[in-house]
Amino acid sequence: MFIQRRLIHASIHLFESGKKRPVDWNLPDLEKLPGGFRGKVYNKKDWSEYLAKNTKILEKEKVSDSKPKLLFKPPPQGWRKNKNLPQWMRDKYALKEKAMKIDLSTVKRLSPATAQAIRTLHDAFPEELPTSKLAEFFKASPVAIAKILKSRWVPTQKEAAKLQERYEKKIVKQVSEKLIENKFEEFIENMETKIKMEIPPFFRQELYEYYKQYGLESVKDDFEKLNNARIVKERLKNEKISKYIEEATNSLER
Repeated sequence: MFIQRRLIHASIHLFESGKKRPVDWNLPDLEKLPGGFRGKVYNKKDWSEYLAKNTKILEKEKVSDSKPKLLFKPPPQGWRKNKNLPQWMRDKYALKEKAMKIDLSTVKRLSPATAQAIRTLHDAFPEELPTSKLAEFFKASPVAIAKILKSRWVPTQKEAAKLQERYEKKIVKQVSEKLIENKFEEFIENMETKIKMEIPPFFRQELYEYYKQYGLESVKDDFEKLNNARIVKERLKNEKISKYIEEATNSLER
């Protein structure tokens, strides 16, 4: 009887203090997980199990990420001592040695029009615009600028048309993807302000995939249904709690 009264008093105290049930999800940010997103991690236990299983894989990935990936074969050892090599091969090996010191995965790729502009500028002002200044201006590596200046390949009319068509398709695809992403982010922000809750990352990812497949209107309808179901559930819980507190207070008064 004493324990029952203590529980009733504690529930009344919580109700009078105005403390609400937590509405936030304390989950790790799945976009920042090491080793990439290999699955949905919903709680702390799953996350610890995931780390225990994939520790070796994560360590290997950290080591591999720290080293720049080579996109070509390195030059043979001792090529400088070989006097029988022609000059063009020596230049090639020297460029490869320079490129090995640069992380080519982060190097900016230049379009054919930009490459042609670099050649034109260098031909017009060879002393004022050397390789270093062109690399600094176009934010590319000096090795890439040197290769562009060395190559004099000019596409035919048919090849140029194909390149232009491919470039336009790529631009249209990038712009459309960006517009879709911006619309989705705007929708998420509006929904979060409406329901006054932060949507967890894994649910946001599922919504984004559903949005790309079926469109925004279907996502809005389904989200409204889910939100209404959540509101009804919360209302029922609150009614049950208030009913329980009323019964407890009545029993105490008696």
